[in-house]
Amino acid sequence: MWLLSPLSWLLLAGLGACIAARRHSRGWLRVSLVAALVSVFAMTPLFANALLGWLERPQPIPAYCVASPPQVGVVLAGGVDAIPRDDNDASVLGVASRRRMERAVEWWRARPGRVIVVSGGPVWQGGVPESRWMIRHAQRLGVAPAELRGEEASSNTWENARGLAAMTPALPRRVVLISSAMHLPRARYAMERAGFEVCPIATDWRRVPFGLPGYLIPQTSALLKTEAALHELVGMLYYRWLDRRTRQD
Repeated sequence: MWLLSPLSWLLLAGLGACIAARRHSRGWLRVSLVAALVSVFAMTPLFANALLGWLERPQPIPAYCVASPPQVGVVLAGGVDAIPRDDNDASVLGVASRRRMERAVEWWRARPGRVIVVSGGPVWQGGVPESRWMIRHAQRLGVAPAELRGEEASSNTWENARGLAAMTPALPRRVVLISSAMHLPRARYAMERAGFEVCPIATDWRRVPFGLPGYLIPQTSALLKTEAALHELVGMLYYRWLDRRTRQD
């Protein structure tokens, strides 16, 4: 969403400054200047990695995850970044999708009999579900088809969780959840509200260590991280509101 981008804030601040200058409004000019400074700061690694540090903090592991580890691991699709050549072109998977699935395969290899369930519908109407591409990627990494299942109707994390809860045959209520460290808090919340007991496994960390002077210089990579982190924070607030509304209904 464009409103979650500091670059959009900067453009709006610039527009506000132009309007304030034409109307000779010093008050609005100051507001526009402050908004521009905040926008630029939000594009620095210092700001972006501060948000990531909070989102990517270690998730608490319930005692039952150690006492009775689940045999079913759930992986949520993380997006694509290209147009497929054909329906078998798993190269379209984005970095997040690949890293999530590769971590899931590591988990699968650690103990025989484990099953990986992938959730994610098509990016565009009539397209191939993301979960299908991720399953193909897993097969190329050596996972047997019989140990892979897919949910192909959902289009976001909230729908992922509910689609998984509605699968037939039903999944066990206790599952391993494998996702990007930044995405894991929101994904875990959605899964727990759908009735699952979650044993989280994080992957795909994006936070980088503090370093000067680069941490204070606006960068494209920092802008993208800030946008992604704000998406997660706003998404969590929205899911809390959605859960409250669902319970009231």
